[in-house]
Amino acid sequence: MIDLAFKNVKREKSRTFLTVLGIVIGIGVIVALGSFAEGINVFFQSTLEFSAGKVTVQQRGAGGFQTGFSGSDITDEQVEAIKMLDGVKEVVPVNMYIEAGGIGFDIQMIVVGLDPSNSNVFVGDDIGLYSGRELEPGDSGYIVVGKDFADSRGLVIGDTVTLKDTGFEVIGIIEKSNNANVDSSAMITMSDMQDLLDTESYSLLYVIPEDIRDVETIADRIEDEDDSLSATTNKDFARTATDVVNRIRMFMFAMGGIAAVIGGLGVLNTMVMSVLERRKEIGVMKAIGATNYNVLFQILSESLIISLLGGVIGVLVGQIGAFVLVVVTEGAIPATVTPGLAATGILFAMALGAIGGIYPAWQAARVDPVQALRYE
Repeated sequence: MIDLAFKNVKREKSRTFLTVLGIVIGIGVIVALGSFAEGINVFFQSTLEFSAGKVTVQQRGAGGFQTGFSGSDITDEQVEAIKMLDGVKEVVPVNMYIEAGGIGFDIQMIVVGLDPSNSNVFVGDDIGLYSGRELEPGDSGYIVVGKDFADSRGLVIGDTVTLKDTGFEVIGIIEKSNNANVDSSAMITMSDMQDLLDTESYSLLYVIPEDIRDVETIADRIEDEDDSLSATTNKDFARTATDVVNRIRMFMFAMGGIAAVIGGLGVLNTMVMSVLERRKEIGVMKAIGATNYNVLFQILSESLIISLLGGVIGVLVGQIGAFVLVVVTEGAIPATVTPGLAATGILFAMALGAIGGIYPAWQAARVDPVQALRYE
């Protein structure tokens, strides 16, 4: 029966191709969007790990990142006031801005200026160097870059990176950390950054509590002390991240609904036409002993074969789309196709085949062999 189903599917090649194409497009879109949602989720998780155990402070309403100008002005006086709060162990001033590529979606480099002795606050304690050395207090004109950024531009130790028309020599490359904030970043000393931005203020502060369990309390104390500042923790970021990922997934489900309608109607149309054209064949099958179940199984098998083919190709197309998205944006837009996402795509396609094929299969099973042969 399965062999016969494959033969019947190959009969009308043009019709089968168009039906499969409709499913491929739908599943491809779902997988590509799903991979984007998964990639964003992975990015947010790594960022949550990065922000754990500290409070991020910036001017209320400021984005924290700058594009060559000081968008958040935290003064030394504000830094000293926060240091005096109960429960505060350390305050690390940081200056940041985004250095965007000159062409297309070149990877965004987060340029960080801070005291080299506090670099672990940004990079983390478990991340070492792939090559070269770390920044040291007193360094000037040197830069340490993330692995992704170095790879995307073919940088090695000794090369020069130009920031705002100022050249910095690469002295270190940070090993791959799977944290986009670190992998696509670059670090220079605070003095170099302040010269670069022509400012004596800071973009943001990382506040380390004496007890990690007090991060929420410390955040509240900072905002009570200075209402011009916004203090956030990874719990705040988690709420935002969850909202963003959920919105992307809702959009993916909406696209999936559209794909279901288009793909299901395509399968339904193909199988209805197939049954109408094969009434005599179905009548002969029933005349020589085929049961209603045999006929129903036959037609439904053909529908499922078409949808399975479309699902598998659709998943591959979605994976290619995700890969192209990552390559074109050089990692600025993450995309991850997980085995679960691929399986979901194939199962969704099979469901379309079952839904679109059940009515034609039922219609075929009800064919009266006598009337079918007389009609033909």
